[in-house]
Amino acid sequence: MTQILPSIFGADILNLQNEIDFLEEEDTKILHVDMMDGNFVSNIAFGPNQIKAMKAASVMTFDIHMMLAHPEEHLQATLDTGAEMLSVHYESTPHIHWILQQIRKAGRKAGIVLNPGTPENVLKYLLDDIDYVLVMSINPGRPGQSFLPGTIEKIKNVKQMIGNRPIQIEVDGGIDDKHAKDAKMVGTDLLVVGGFLFSDDPHAQYAKLNAAIK
Repeated sequence: MTQILPSIFGADILNLQNEIDFLEEEDTKILHVDMMDGNFVSNIAFGPNQIKAMKAASVMTFDIHMMLAHPEEHLQATLDTGAEMLSVHYESTPHIHWILQQIRKAGRKAGIVLNPGTPENVLKYLLDDIDYVLVMSINPGRPGQSFLPGTIEKIKNVKQMIGNRPIQIEVDGGIDDKHAKDAKMVGTDLLVVGGFLFSDDPHAQYAKLNAAIK
């Protein structure tokens, strides 16, 4: 079943506890949290201390998207937050297998993130070390972009590569209700939504998203 993963980066930073309460009232199971270092991407967001505080205030599963250069240097601190899912960009480190193995060794789900310009065939030798693939549908760390149409074809290709393995597909970036429906139709399991959900009336926006993926 396809799930909506609200991205807390799109929420009201001055009102985070209320935003978390709202998401839990909407029966959100997984919260997507961006870690940005101002290096691998231009923005800076949520470090381990902030994530740990949010985790303590929530019953949701936390999905941490590590948009970091040298993620191996921040891995233990991220694991120490208690987050259940951690994903790392393929392009961010030459030690990708080691990181994925360490995440799994800690009893968490390990994900690999593909930038829009990264071909899906890099997954070939990683499929036995991951629990999910995060396909970026915008360039990471830059809010306000539009969903890239080539993403749908990429999701189809990733789905084919996965075959019958128990690996989920997650998509992140510029998703609204229409894109949510399109992505679900080609096999997406997890849909990260930020700006669309937290703009205007969040309750109404959540309803639109849920209707789109039924």
